[in-house]
Amino acid sequence: MKASNLHDAWASPDNTRLTPKQFSFRLPVHVAAKIAALGEMYPQKSRTQLIADLLTSALDELERSLPEALGAPVAAEEQHYERMAMEQMGEEFVPSFHLGGPRGTFRDLANKHFYELEGELGNENPAPLFKQLYVTEQKFQK
Repeated sequence: MKASNLHDAWASPDNTRLTPKQFSFRLPVHVAAKIAALGEMYPQKSRTQLIADLLTSALDELERSLPEALGAPVAAEEQHYERMAMEQMGEEFVPSFHLGGPRGTFRDLANKHFYELEGELGNENPAPLFKQLYVTEQKFQK
């Protein structure tokens, strides 16, 4: 979610599921004042909703800005059909790699913790928070 979309999100109903555990932390005074101001502007939203949306926006932006690198090669079995299709079209097959670097690590760890939290909520087979991203060597050649 982009920060520019927060007004629209706050003006509409919220159906977000919350974690079973509560997180408690202290905020800098200037941040608390800004959250209080948003609470007055959007009284239909709780502080939890406001802070969750702000964190979502910031985390989405952070994830997009993290450096990427080549990770482990994608298993040959996973690329079998892609290789066959490329060969049938007479095109050269380019091997793929899992996304690596800080962005790949963040996405993998976020999925790990997402599965744990979903399990606590009783969902034993959740879809991943982040789908697997594959990259090629060409993306990083400059």
